[in-house]
Amino acid sequence: MEQLERTRTHAATDAKGQAFGLSGNLFLYPVIGVVAALATVMLCFMVLGLPLLLSLGAGLPVLILPTLYVLLLRHNKPRGYDRDWFSNVTSAGFSYVKAVQPLNPRHHREDCHE
Repeated sequence: MEQLERTRTHAATDAKGQAFGLSGNLFLYPVIGVVAALATVMLCFMVLGLPLLLSLGAGLPVLILPTLYVLLLRHNKPRGYDRDWFSNVTSAGFSYVKAVQPLNPRHHREDCHE
């Protein structure tokens, strides 16, 4: 009788899973966006009495922004990619060029003339 071959398997808690083609719980952002967009359209159309096209225009960004966030910055990207991207966009960014890098405050004193 041949010896049984052992294969390592992963527990179910190790797997992120998928829903709607998105890994983990990333599907929640677009789903919440759909619900919020519907609520925005209904609020604008029914309560505020705005025309239907204007109400749809008000609800469209509420639907598109979370979906774009997930598809462009989270789906199939490394962990923390979205935070790094926002940090890079909102700050001066990172550069290897010495002139662009900030000075180290420990080595640079205003009273020291080099």
